[in-house]
Amino acid sequence: MFIEIKDIKKDFGFGDNVTHALSGASFCMDKGEMVVLLGPSGSGKSTLLNIIGGIESADGGSVCINGEAVHGMTEKERIAYRRNHLGYVFQSYNLIPNLTVRENIEVGAYLSKNSLDVDELLGVLGLEKHKNKIPSQLSGGQQQRTSIGRAIVKNPDLLLCDEPTGALDSDTSKQILELIEKVKETYGTSVIMVTHNEKIAEMADKIIRLKDGRIISDEKNADKIKAGELQL
Repeated sequence: MFIEIKDIKKDFGFGDNVTHALSGASFCMDKGEMVVLLGPSGSGKSTLLNIIGGIESADGGSVCINGEAVHGMTEKERIAYRRNHLGYVFQSYNLIPNLTVRENIEVGAYLSKNSLDVDELLGVLGLEKHKNKIPSQLSGGQQQRTSIGRAIVKNPDLLLCDEPTGALDSDTSKQILELIEKVKETYGTSVIMVTHNEKIAEMADKIIRLKDGRIISDEKNADKIKAGELQL
């Protein structure tokens, strides 16, 4: 078992204004799997992703990744864990505007003791011709590819993706999903992806559906299809 999540609870606010973002979420995944957390806005999927990644702390429950109890770590230990084991891809690209594509990716490499070869990764990302451009010279899809490169160059055990295609058109979205799939297959990276799009979930090994802070289904995807076959 690579990841084991047990009875995660998270509230925001106080008293009469409390919001139960997560009310006892539990699931597990194996190494090398792609898991999609699927649900509408407000279902708790991004909060769950942030807790798994050590960005937010849970009010109850436990998170174990590759045998390490994330919920028991100090803030200093969580920072080190995120740096050494996790990669993040968000809807916003968060690139450094005055650095080139290559330099933005190298920022991620500096954070790792076991980074991937940057030139090889540029090839996997399809960014060789754009490596000397700065973000303002790139399309949205190229910026997201760079963001994925910065996350994956660390050679993380786990790639966390929060609505990675939310700001992109359908054709570019499919290209980004194909790239995430390629990264998973090339490097054996485990992936957890948050989305509200039922179609994107079709490429996952496992689909976990959330509603109102609860997991309402947790199923292996018997009809998994390749990202390139998605009808977005």
